[in-house]
Amino acid sequence: MRIFAVCNYFRLKAYWKMSFTQVNELRKNGRLNEAYEMAMEDLNQAPDDVWAARALFWAMHDIAHAEARQGYVDRASELAGRMEALLPQMGQSDREEDDALPERALARLIRHLQPFYADVKMAYQEARNGDTIPPYDFIVRLIQDRQLTEPLHERAGWIICNHLWKQQQYMPATEARQALAHYIGLAGVQRPSSLHSHILMAALRLAKRFPSEFNFAAFLDLWGEDKFMPGDWQRVSSKKGKPVTYPSLVEQAISGYINFKKQTHDLEYRDSFVALLEQVVEKFPDKDEYKRYLSLHLFRMGDKERSLELHRQLAMTLDRYYVWHELAQMFTHDLDMKTSALCKALSLKTPENFVCDIHRELGWELAREGNMSAALRELETYRADREQFGWPRTWRYEQLRKRIPDDTVATGGNAALYAERAQTITDWVFKDVPQQAAVVVTRYNDNQGRFMAKLAIQGGRKMLVKSSKLPADSRYLAVRLNDENGRLKLLTVNAAERNDIVPQFAESVTGNVRIMQGQADKQYGFVEGCFVPGHLLKDVTDGDTLTLLTEMQPDGRRRATAVI
Repeated sequence: MRIFAVCNYFRLKAYWKMSFTQVNELRKNGRLNEAYEMAMEDLNQAPDDVWAARALFWAMHDIAHAEARQGYVDRASELAGRMEALLPQMGQSDREEDDALPERALARLIRHLQPFYADVKMAYQEARNGDTIPPYDFIVRLIQDRQLTEPLHERAGWIICNHLWKQQQYMPATEARQALAHYIGLAGVQRPSSLHSHILMAALRLAKRFPSEFNFAAFLDLWGEDKFMPGDWQRVSSKKGKPVTYPSLVEQAISGYINFKKQTHDLEYRDSFVALLEQVVEKFPDKDEYKRYLSLHLFRMGDKERSLELHRQLAMTLDRYYVWHELAQMFTHDLDMKTSALCKALSLKTPENFVCDIHRELGWELAREGNMSAALRELETYRADREQFGWPRTWRYEQLRKRIPDDTVATGGNAALYAERAQTITDWVFKDVPQQAAVVVTRYNDNQGRFMAKLAIQGGRKMLVKSSKLPADSRYLAVRLNDENGRLKLLTVNAAERNDIVPQFAESVTGNVRIMQGQADKQYGFVEGCFVPGHLLKDVTDGDTLTLLTEMQPDGRRRATAVI
């Protein structure tokens, strides 16, 4: 019995599919009434059959167009309503791309039935291929008179978009804002869509042309921070000449929003924009500035823990004075870390007009600690910089000066203090980078007169650094390094004890030296079979116990590179 029912189901399904083909043949031959009657009869017999519903939908589609051409708009509108009711019964097609055909056909029919359809269509074509001013003026009149119906909103939107693109060099800011306002009011425009993204591109261009007259941040909030298409997140690479990668539309929108907020000194971000900014920071981790502004916003909103972590990550890749200064401002209760971050900011080479206020802030913290001589040096530097740039003294200067005794003598300079105190914040920033053992092999003046140091790093690596970056009296160091394509960069450095450092050098050799005389009375020696060149034997006596750093030679023998 069950097998019979299944067979009957497939037999009926094949029958209705064949009937759908017959209805289509009648429809294509212009026999619309016959096609309609046959489709209605089929649907009455099988109300749930998708083929019967599809046959009736397309029969009513052609009849509605025929009625519209004869001017019977009301009849066509009634058929359009019945077609819309049929959509849920039509099921899914074998091909996914065919599923949207009925909805598109219905939307096109409804558009044809609208007042001013022919006029809007003509204006749309003219705006695409010719002058945009008459089509735009026509659409604006329809909008203002409330005669533009929703099904025509998309074409009206394209007319506005083309007008903005073609006339952007000539239209004043007021007209540009009005055009965008007209677009935003078009409720019938699909969002997201290609049109919606093109409007945003036009708005970005207007923001560059009218940076102070066009509130791009407010526009983006109205446009919708969640209305981007997938393609709007993709960066574009140039295939001509030198390879260049251009930012995605989302990145451009983020930059436009932030730039306007900075310009107007408005630090308030809408929640929808913050949500977008979060996504962009995750999608484009190379955009340090986005991470920076997200971190600053989180700090203003009271999320100190997360903002500190974001700024810590930022300082690892963006070594700029303002990043360290912002870190200092985030350490509101840890005054030692705040002082350290201010010192780190001042240790970087930056024009004095940028760091003038940082000198004053550091002076205040040093005075709080009781280091009045160093505090006075910072205050005097602050005063001199303001005078240099023609800036008046501030009440902050006077307030701090009263805290410092009159007989205080300022230090000659605080560069050494910067280097020493900055180490605390630097260690915190790079805490996830493991420390490595290092030994100062030698310190010397190079050809340019710079005082340099040669370091031996565990693992057999070497590097040159400025001696000013190292503790003055320490030869044994714990360092953190960044290795970019084999090029080492010193991140942090701390003095260490010899007994903690030397055992980490697997290539070291310890033993009694045997000194020998070579030609021209040149000395050389051996320690446990390792060759020791003469320049390492200065002030060394035969039989002394030495610990050496060594390296393997091409011939398989070891050679000493430093006495540690």
